[in-house]
Amino acid sequence: MKNIFKSRIALIVITSVFVCAEIFLGIFLQVASGRAVNAASFGAIILACLFCLVSMEKSCEYAVTQIALVCTVCADYFLVWSSPIVQLPAMAFFLIAQLAYAYRLYLLADNRERAAQVISRAAISLIIVIVTWVVLKEGTDALSIVSMLYYVNLILNAVFAFCGFKCRKLLAIGFLLFILCDTVIGLEMMNAYLPIPDDAYLYKIIRPGFNLAWVFYLPSQVLLSLSMMPKRFLKSK
Repeated sequence: MKNIFKSRIALIVITSVFVCAEIFLGIFLQVASGRAVNAASFGAIILACLFCLVSMEKSCEYAVTQIALVCTVCADYFLVWSSPIVQLPAMAFFLIAQLAYAYRLYLLADNRERAAQVISRAAISLIIVIVTWVVLKEGTDALSIVSMLYYVNLILNAVFAFCGFKCRKLLAIGFLLFILCDTVIGLEMMNAYLPIPDDAYLYKIIRPGFNLAWVFYLPSQVLLSLSMMPKRFLKSK
């Protein structure tokens, strides 16, 4: 496998096949129905995780990226494949994934940025836990805490990735799409508590007649899986 992936042509071919397969699955999950949608959705995430193996190398950067993608597969098992869905373990796996990506961003940073990442991440995570407890009071539970920690770390990952956009383009865009996906889901959940009129512009945005969340989510996972490929291409011949 290592010898094959040292060839630049082989890398271009397998990357093209991967992207085409994900595009097919992304279209199929929008037009399919029933359990086929779950199969296509979950299969696309598994494929993204497996594709990262093409970039395999002995480095912490690769290891934490692969761990993050494996955790994403585990999270989607509970949210996409499991029936009924189980939210707490899913969000816990999503949180671990974001912390793994956070460590990758830490590895890519210089000493000054590393200090900024650690201090800001610790402070903002503590603040969001306190705010969650103050807002929800007796309603605070493990799911709410884990979900807020996951979301704030996802946002921080996007911020730090964009701070070094020149060298972290795929990560930055991947995190941004991830945030857009979660924003759509959040608006859909908010609609259950604060109903949005059917003729409202916001309602039309979050209910366009297709699965908008996956329009953002699947490309985000594809880009995050591809994010190690530039290094692989530089080592290829």
